[in-house]
Amino acid sequence: MRLANTFSVLGPALSRPAVQYGRPQWTLCLPLLTLTALVLAPPDLRLISSVFACITFVLMQWLIPECRFRKDNIYCAQNLAFALFLMRLVIVPVLIMAVGPVQSVLPFLPSKESMEWALVIDVFSFIGFCLGMRYMSARPLSRTHGTIAAALSRVPSRGLVIAFVVLGAIGFVVAFGSIGRFLEYFRDPYTDGQLTKELSGSWKGFLGTVLRPFLAIGFVSVWARQLDISFHRNKAWKYLAGAAVLAVAIVIANLTFSFNRAAFLFPLASLIAVCNVRVKRISLAMIGTLAACAIPFLISLGHYRTTPVPVGVEYEVPKTLFASFEDLSEHIQIYMTGPQYTGFFYQETGWGQHLLGGSSLAASALSPIPILGKGSREISGLAIFNRAIYGNLGYEDQIIPLDCELFANFHLPGVVLGFFGLGMLLASLQRLFDSVTSAFGLFTIHYVGIWGAMLTVWSLAIYVQILFYFCIPFYTFLALNALRKLIRSTRRTVPVSAVSIGEFAR
Repeated sequence: MRLANTFSVLGPALSRPAVQYGRPQWTLCLPLLTLTALVLAPPDLRLISSVFACITFVLMQWLIPECRFRKDNIYCAQNLAFALFLMRLVIVPVLIMAVGPVQSVLPFLPSKESMEWALVIDVFSFIGFCLGMRYMSARPLSRTHGTIAAALSRVPSRGLVIAFVVLGAIGFVVAFGSIGRFLEYFRDPYTDGQLTKELSGSWKGFLGTVLRPFLAIGFVSVWARQLDISFHRNKAWKYLAGAAVLAVAIVIANLTFSFNRAAFLFPLASLIAVCNVRVKRISLAMIGTLAACAIPFLISLGHYRTTPVPVGVEYEVPKTLFASFEDLSEHIQIYMTGPQYTGFFYQETGWGQHLLGGSSLAASALSPIPILGKGSREISGLAIFNRAIYGNLGYEDQIIPLDCELFANFHLPGVVLGFFGLGMLLASLQRLFDSVTSAFGLFTIHYVGIWGAMLTVWSLAIYVQILFYFCIPFYTFLALNALRKLIRSTRRTVPVSAVSIGEFAR
């Protein structure tokens, strides 16, 4: 009875259809792909552990339904996590055996044995993740779940929407000062470095960084509010068109964070997920087409933010299909942090002979926080990983994967337990997503979840940084809802003194 009362506030959320998981038959082609690459690869590139990794991925899909890709919500955060694991455990090893490992910033490639064992550690992280997903999905919904879902199901008020947009605009004024400076930022990427130096370590820089995300989230809240109030199936095109305009606004607003592609890609992914659930089903074919059109822009943006483009200079374009395939393989191995990178770290740090006991994890969690995390940055996982690669040159542009940091602190049990917790986190967020009824609440949960899914390949410090700087609008929304609820409950409470006086008067 108590549980029923808890969820009575959710209304239509409880009437949603049951979760639909995809069939695992498609995974049967993966062992064939891996074995083919293993047979055709030169002896010095054959990763025997790739067979173990591939079979584990396939078995988890068959044995645990919660570890399959969801069909009813194909753009959810847990689907992204499984896709990333598929890349790390199957696709990346196949690419290494096909075209060789990418060395990139590594001073040298680790031994083949180190790469083999690094891949085995990745497998154990996947096992822990799947067990965490299964455990949390099987647990009954709690009262806390109902409370959070009810809060996120509220539609943002008009005043809150206006406040978000105004605060975001103030953040841009604080950061850039003028429209001319704002336009100069886009014209010349090197002004970003100059702007960063000017704002670094100042309250002006802090406020500019914290307030700017309010603008993009304010745009989202405008669209989400209209969707919740006046949506009709016959006018779905209207809201899809609004989402397209909103996507352009998000890209422009969030490109101001050092031209970081993830800063605008992740809100766009959350916007697509909300449209898919609340407006109209969006096929993978359409998203694939849009992604194919966007890839050249994303690649050129990466070059633009790091390298000036001289006028009249033409870059050499690969002319062969194999050259294009090598370029694609290089990008995948780098961004998925292939076993050559993790193997190099394990090899250089002695395979956990001197465990850190959680010190670097605590430092990684604190390092993105201003002032408080300043003293922790030198011992964070990010710093240790970059020192292993560059020595003491001071560069910190490489991201340590979470499994590397867990292994350095607590060895293999730490990897399994850490990813067990990550699986629980994503399963909890997914259940919230399935319960919430407002578009803004759906966007909020998906945004937090999709960044959490990236912990399969990225570091704890990045997730904390996102939660600290980019999620303040969501915290504000929840805090104001809690305050409103508290005020209403206070008004309904009859003061004890009034009752006493009334009784005395009688």
